[in-house]
Amino acid sequence: MARYFSIGEMSKLHMISVQALRYYDKIELFKPAYVDKESNYRYYTIEQFSVLDTIKYLKYLDIPLKEIRKHLTDSDDKILELLKRKVEFVENKIRHLELIKKVLTTKKETIQNSIYAENVGEITRKHIPNRSVLSIGYEPGLNYEDAMEFSRRKIANILEENISIFYGGVSGILSIKNITTNKKVTYENSFVVVERDLFNEKAKKKIIEIPDGDFICITYRGPYKDNYNSLKKIINYVEYKRIPVEDNVYEIPIIDPLSTGINKGLLTEIQIRVQKREIDLRCLV
Repeated sequence: MARYFSIGEMSKLHMISVQALRYYDKIELFKPAYVDKESNYRYYTIEQFSVLDTIKYLKYLDIPLKEIRKHLTDSDDKILELLKRKVEFVENKIRHLELIKKVLTTKKETIQNSIYAENVGEITRKHIPNRSVLSIGYEPGLNYEDAMEFSRRKIANILEENISIFYGGVSGILSIKNITTNKKVTYENSFVVVERDLFNEKAKKKIIEIPDGDFICITYRGPYKDNYNSLKKIINYVEYKRIPVEDNVYEIPIIDPLSTGINKGLLTEIQIRVQKREIDLRCLV
């Protein structure tokens, strides 16, 4: 004679709530082997243990209950196909979480290294590796502040579409020629450093490269609108030292508005790439 287990016993044995077992019965996912006609009590058999284990296993894999009900009657091949799809989903999820971890770790380390920076305002020279950047031009007809914010929002939308997260770090490109001629700051476009492989083909068309090389750099604290003096200082420096540099000026936020709620907490680095000198091979003969 078969041994019957009450719904309470089934709940304790399988560490699943009575409410869940009743719901599974209601949606015909996991029905009791026997229901007492007088008391309406539900009873289960030991043969049903493995079925409930399977349901719990598939539910743990975040498979919807409707799919679980369907696959309980499927062949082994279809179950295998389901698990293959789930493995692919989990792998994509892991890649996404690893990306978020990388973004957060980089931001944390950058802030840690910059909070107590002692060389703010000093001019330095350093080598910076090649960078892939998502670059967006400014919308014509808008004032300076609106153009910057509009460009920033476009970048945020592309990041959210491709990697599900906007992590700040939106930078600006300026021109030495325009700064010295117009005596004011005018941005050419905005950009953010990215990993090219994480973006779709449409977004990749907006990704350009900033080649590796030596850069003359200076950092400043405070709001971006106060950057003119730092820009003039670094431009005067390269002119005085007669350092051959490119026209582009890269303004990179180190501690940006996503990392601090006060303007005086902002930390920004200005970078100008040193031109590579071509070697005349005749001089080596």
